[in-house]
Amino acid sequence: MNDNEIQLSKWQKFRKTVVWEYAQVIVVALILVFGFIRPFVVEAFKIPSGSMEDTLLIGDRILVCKFIYGIKIPGTDIKVLDFHKPARGDVFVFLPPHDRERNFIKRIVAVEGDTIETRGNTLYVNGAAVDDGHYAKYVAFSHFRGGNFPPFRQPEYLPDTEEFFDYSLTASQFRRKFPEGKPYTIPKGKVFAMGDNRDQSSDSRSWGPVDVSDIKGQAFMVYWSSDTRSTKIWEVWKLIGNVRFNRIGKLIHAHH
Repeated sequence: MNDNEIQLSKWQKFRKTVVWEYAQVIVVALILVFGFIRPFVVEAFKIPSGSMEDTLLIGDRILVCKFIYGIKIPGTDIKVLDFHKPARGDVFVFLPPHDRERNFIKRIVAVEGDTIETRGNTLYVNGAAVDDGHYAKYVAFSHFRGGNFPPFRQPEYLPDTEEFFDYSLTASQFRRKFPEGKPYTIPKGKVFAMGDNRDQSSDSRSWGPVDVSDIKGQAFMVYWSSDTRSTKIWEVWKLIGNVRFNRIGKLIHAHH
């Protein structure tokens, strides 16, 4: 082996070493970015029910901004970058008080200090009727018990504290005590959640308000949508045909 070949061999080994070290650095950087930063930035969810129709449909896959309400420092109650507080009209993902194993998605209709009630199909917040006809819908037949809110539809979900005593009555007891109805005041640190499909939604009317600390983030976009409820996985032509191309990239608007 001559001197040129020896020099070339050393250069090749050096180059391989440098490339391998750079590759390691890049891999570690990707792990850090997607393993540690991603959980604080954005997360994908799939819509499993029709409680938010027609804003969100079964089979929609959405992106949720996780830092919009701030990032909680692990092991503490301290939040940073919390420039946007939960607001009326936000479509948000959260852990409900009655089911700590599943994520729910609804719309915030009232925040702490607000009073809320319904009369027929009209929602009132702080005594004013909410103009929600362009995104909320009602159906003629519902599997949820009808009637105005309050009272809560399922009072057994309510916290056992004094502020909820008036809402733990049966419907007949409630009507006798408050014949004209009584607006509900949202407690501190809570928000009131309702589905846009008002008559087909299990929400805060059933299991009470949502703790702000249980909010995962705000939904902002549909990145994929397909109606595959009655399609077998091997029926490829149906899978393709059921893709809702007109919904891909659709923004999820907050109606404040």
